[in-house]
Amino acid sequence: MRILMSSRARPELSPYVRAYAQRVVEKDDPVVVQSVPAELEQILNLEFGVMPGIDHRDQHEVSHAAWFGGAQSSFSGYLELRPGVETFAVFFQPAGWSLLFNVPVVEVTNRIIDATAITGAGFRSLWNRVGEGSTFEARVQIVEEFLVRRIARAAQHNKMTCAANYIFRHRGALKISSLANHYSLGVRQFERAFEHESGISPKAFARIARFQAAVDARLVSPYRTWLDIAHSVGYYDQMHMIHDFEKLGRAAPTELITQIGDGRPPALASEENK
Repeated sequence: MRILMSSRARPELSPYVRAYAQRVVEKDDPVVVQSVPAELEQILNLEFGVMPGIDHRDQHEVSHAAWFGGAQSSFSGYLELRPGVETFAVFFQPAGWSLLFNVPVVEVTNRIIDATAITGAGFRSLWNRVGEGSTFEARVQIVEEFLVRRIARAAQHNKMTCAANYIFRHRGALKISSLANHYSLGVRQFERAFEHESGISPKAFARIARFQAAVDARLVSPYRTWLDIAHSVGYYDQMHMIHDFEKLGRAAPTELITQIGDGRPPALASEENK
């Protein structure tokens, strides 16, 4: 039986980190293929067992023991969970990892990179220490101690990373013109600056935020109707939501929930819908 554990970040790390999760696929479990739709979190994955199969855009094999995925502006591929997979993951805020490790958001958007190749970040040492943790709780503590030490050296939020967090917190339910006005910028100027910083247009970013909110709402409350969810997260109607699911997840709503499996762990979904 596949085992999944998850927890939220401690308060001082919450501006940067959303949740932690650990997945263990037992040796007698069947192979499962999960869809990876558009998503805004930056995610660090530490692999301690068999490597999962990763089919990401133009990458079809990833062999890094510690790998990092930036935000994904569209459906990005598939994850094959093979017997023996053991993964510990850190789900960062949309710009959280970039701020802690001083790597521009745009440089990792729609990409997967080898985390150990980032000079001075210490991910190889972190991988070793987390691997020695005997429980999920011990691993969370090791990771949090590592990340807390990064806070003093973290980059400061600029206007665009603040705007991204605001859009994310409000699930995309806002007018881009109002946000541009808040930062004393014209709409076109704001759109150019936002995309230059994040690699995603503000309109697309808001669309993904709303889509994720709908996905997480269903994961938290499986018996809630899609019509109710559509209205609660700001869609005009259910057909509008279905269109976004087909565009960003390549499947109808109920079908996508099945296809992503445990790709969005309980602590992540519940944090979004608390």
